[in-house]
Amino acid sequence: MPYVEYACEGRLLFRTEATEAAQFVPRVHEIVVIDDEPFQVVDVEYWARRLGSTDRRFVWPTVYVIPLSNEDWKLRLERRNLKDKPAGPPVRY
Repeated sequence: MPYVEYACEGRLLFRTEATEAAQFVPRVHEIVVIDDEPFQVVDVEYWARRLGSTDRRFVWPTVYVIPLSNEDWKLRLERRNLKDKPAGPPVRY
């Protein structure tokens, strides 16, 4: 079973197991929340590792994250809030 590893500031935070068919790997600049703390993905490395004695290899991604400041996180949350749509059809010119 392949893993997705998460690392921050030079140390491994944790690994998640994934199926071979469905691996979730966040993209660069995405925000991931780990233990209620926001982190930004800065890099993703893919390593091919041998599986058993055959020539079969698994791709093993390592996701590098950095902590996101509370001010940046609040600003991002404010920008995510949708504005109220006016009642009625849109105005077309």
